[in-house]
Amino acid sequence: MKQKSDISFSIITVCLNAGQVIRATMESVLKQTWGKFEYIIVDGASTDGTVAIVREYAAKDTRIRWYSEPDSGVFNAMNKGICYANGDFILFLNAGDEFHSEDVLEKAAQMAPEADILIGDIAFKTKSGLLQHSYPAGRELLENLERGECVCHQVVFASKECLKDGFDEYYTTCADFDWICRQMKLGKKTAKLDEVVTDYDMNGITFQIRYQKIHWKEYFEVLGKYFPHPEFKYGKEVRRLFVQKKKEHFMYEFMNRWLLLKQRGVNLSTFLIRQGIHTIAIYGIHHMGQRLYDELRGSGVVVQYAIDRNTGQAMWDIPLRRPDDRLDEVEAVVVTPVFDFLEIRDSLSAKVNCPIISMEEILFYEYENGL
Repeated sequence: MKQKSDISFSIITVCLNAGQVIRATMESVLKQTWGKFEYIIVDGASTDGTVAIVREYAAKDTRIRWYSEPDSGVFNAMNKGICYANGDFILFLNAGDEFHSEDVLEKAAQMAPEADILIGDIAFKTKSGLLQHSYPAGRELLENLERGECVCHQVVFASKECLKDGFDEYYTTCADFDWICRQMKLGKKTAKLDEVVTDYDMNGITFQIRYQKIHWKEYFEVLGKYFPHPEFKYGKEVRRLFVQKKKEHFMYEFMNRWLLLKQRGVNLSTFLIRQGIHTIAIYGIHHMGQRLYDELRGSGVVVQYAIDRNTGQAMWDIPLRRPDDRLDEVEAVVVTPVFDFLEIRDSLSAKVNCPIISMEEILFYEYENGL
């Protein structure tokens, strides 16, 4: 076993078009008082200013190694980082996340020799400030995982041995949940670091509404895989009701945001016009699609037709197409179903040669007045 003074770390940041946040993440790493670490940045071929910023810092600090090439997702990029890493322990600090203090690694080094996996605490970045949350280790951690309570990977220091097989890239959003469940089932020793490790950016894919459908599908798959209780393995109705509740919650958030925008005098056409979009089709003719159609009347953005599987509910004075019909050229398609965006986008991309935009992008765009 290595002595505390010999422990080295590999800090890995994966990023894509993170020019607005990557600088703060990098500085929080480079300010660490513990000297024995390397900093690996795995960029997914960014098209904004991310690479220029990374190159700027790397030219001044030899602890930085960086790579930029296309990847197939977050966990594919994280697996690449594992292959590049030489440290005794690895921690993933994604773009937008920051170490909570300058002595995080120093404190982790004191505890690391006692375990295979070291788990710290987290501070979520919210509009009202940092919201701290504590995670357990040992038996209590296993019990929490069995109840479906995961641990953010940004506070997990894992030995290189624990990560030798990487993350299962079958999972788009839950590969880290799958990984830690697997380590606990293998009997890996965990220890608790009673310190906030990371200030966590809540804009990652797990919190993006377009990924929620696949996230909860994977979540229940992981639970059933490692903790095969009847309610997880066979309770399809329970899972359906759970997801439906989540869907209703996000719909409430969408409509609340929309009302706030209306109160501030913001029209959603602003988003489209700023992208140079003046002709669109709307996918989905139910409540949100109807509201969007009404708002865009007379705005300078013309809705040329609507798309929906159920053509029997047409109430609009524009053409209605089924998804498998021939779709006329427009400058964009706006998809109003919240949970189904990704699969709708994938099916539409084979039929139209234009941007496919989610309502999430439009409603949570940064408009004026601090919105």
